[in-house]
Amino acid sequence: MFIGHYGLAFGAKKIDKLPSLAIMFVAAQFLDLLWPIFVLTGLETFKIDVGNTVLTPLNFTDYPYSHSLMMAIVWGILFALVYFGFTKNKKGSILLGMLVLSHWVLDFIVHRADLPLSPFSDLKVGLGLWNIPIIEIVLETGLFLLGIYLYIKTVGTKRKIAFWSLVMVFLIVHFLNVFGPPPPSINAVAWSANLMWLFVLWAWWIEKK
Repeated sequence: MFIGHYGLAFGAKKIDKLPSLAIMFVAAQFLDLLWPIFVLTGLETFKIDVGNTVLTPLNFTDYPYSHSLMMAIVWGILFALVYFGFTKNKKGSILLGMLVLSHWVLDFIVHRADLPLSPFSDLKVGLGLWNIPIIEIVLETGLFLLGIYLYIKTVGTKRKIAFWSLVMVFLIVHFLNVFGPPPPSINAVAWSANLMWLFVLWAWWIEKK
């Protein structure tokens, strides 16, 4: 899942306006921000395996430190504690911690059984919605659009061009991921995944006073 995570980040403003959209983005995608770093350092691995699922050719062979349930909980707690240490915002800290954990939950829905429960267990889970394309695309796109709606109704859009261009870029990247050709190499995927930090900067600019 890609834009579904960002949909939750947008929609989370309905619960607490204080954490910036940029921080919401980091929290919702924190596991995927760690993952390419771990891949490039050799800590985790994946393969390009066309047909692995209907919607993605990526075969996530080993990623227990970024995407196991246990570590998602650990990262969520750490994220919340760090944010609370800087802001003393208890509600926002809990929300951000839950956003970190929500990443694993949404991945559990779409991934095949490749998500480990912990780095110390061989048991892997996943409902495999990536193998039912129509349902997955409708669900993920709908979640994203709902998040956009909640964000607009809650905080509005100060920089409309920047906001709507970001929405369009998200949708374009999403459908390129779904309908485009498989990536050329493992390194290309890992390095390009680091570009998600640009979305964080974009979100910061949208809300910058």
